[in-house]
Amino acid sequence: MNDNPDYVAYVRAMIGPKPVNLVGAAGAVFNAAGELLLQRKVGAGRWTVPGGNCELGESFEDALHREVWEETSLMVQAAELLTVVSGEATFKRLHNGHEFYMYTALFRVTRWSGTPVPDGLESEELRFFSLDTLPPLAGPVGRRLVELLR
Repeated sequence: MNDNPDYVAYVRAMIGPKPVNLVGAAGAVFNAAGELLLQRKVGAGRWTVPGGNCELGESFEDALHREVWEETSLMVQAAELLTVVSGEATFKRLHNGHEFYMYTALFRVTRWSGTPVPDGLESEELRFFSLDTLPPLAGPVGRRLVELLR
C-alpha cells in the first residue's frame, strides 16, 4: 500500500516544517522474569521502548511488529493494546525546525521470540530492567508507560 519509501520526507517536501500529526506504535516487551526491555538510542543516551512511525497505510499492529523486529531482532507473536498516547505533551520541534504531534499506540508484548540484538542504527544497547530499577524513560510514551506500570 505504501508507494513512497519515506512518507515523512514526502510530506515534509510538500509542507515544510509546519506541524503535522504522525502516528506510530511502541512495544513494552517483558521477559519471563517480568523485566522490561529498553533500548538506548544511538548518540542520545536516552532509554525508551522499541517503536516508531507507521508507514503510509500500515496498521498499528503491523508497525509494532516491524519496528520491534528492526530495532531488536525480536519477533512479536502476540500483543495487547495498553493505550494511545496523544495530545499536547507529544508536540516536538526538531533541530531542523520540523514540528509534529505524535500519536502512539502503546502495546504490551505478551509473546515474542528471538534474542535481543541492537540494530546499531537506532538502538545501540538493549537491556532488560526490573521495574524497580528502570532508568528515566524518554518522552511522553515512556512517561505514560511508567504510570501504567505503577
